[in-house]
Amino acid sequence: MRSRTRVPAAAARQAARPVRGLWRSALAWQVTAYMGLQSLSYYAAAAWLPTMLTDAGMSAGDAGWMLSFSSLLGIAGSFLAPVVVGRRLSAGTLATLGALLCAAAFTGVLTAPVAGAYVWMVLLGLGQGAAISLALLFIVQRAPDARHTAQLSSMAQCFGYVLAATGPAVLGAVHDASGSWTVPLTVLLALLLPQITAAWGAARHRHVAGH
Repeated sequence: MRSRTRVPAAAARQAARPVRGLWRSALAWQVTAYMGLQSLSYYAAAAWLPTMLTDAGMSAGDAGWMLSFSSLLGIAGSFLAPVVVGRRLSAGTLATLGALLCAAAFTGVLTAPVAGAYVWMVLLGLGQGAAISLALLFIVQRAPDARHTAQLSSMAQCFGYVLAATGPAVLGAVHDASGSWTVPLTVLLALLLPQITAAWGAARHRHVAGH
């Protein structure tokens, strides 16, 4: 922060000009899809995880703590991911590993929710923490300048969070229709596949189109 220089007013005005054609960029939509899908996974789990655990026999207090514990691990995952990218693993590989950690956590909650709760929360926290960090990293890496970065960020977060907002409601409806948490957790597992696909697209060393 000490070495940072102020952005000239002309550069700020230039960054505010609309980028035309961004919505026609496949790469921009892949960044947006990854942002939305990883956010959907996070918000759906945050909304229903304590209920899943209490339905499995855990006390309400312990179930709430498990969600908090997972969030604490998420902070660690979000800080570690950008450090690892480019030094040891590619962004696509790390996004895949993060999704696999989430897959293992959802599978664990499905099969042994109480007995292995701490293990599943560690995996889920690290996986989801890495995912949000990579989603924000993709916005910066796939934009050629500050102008594209600002507007790709607006696109990815606007459409991404609209998609994510459907997650808790849809999972709740699926639970009501099926009468158990098996189908909702299976849906979360299935959504990890398009999340990985979007990550590999967003991780390509290219810039979004637009002028």
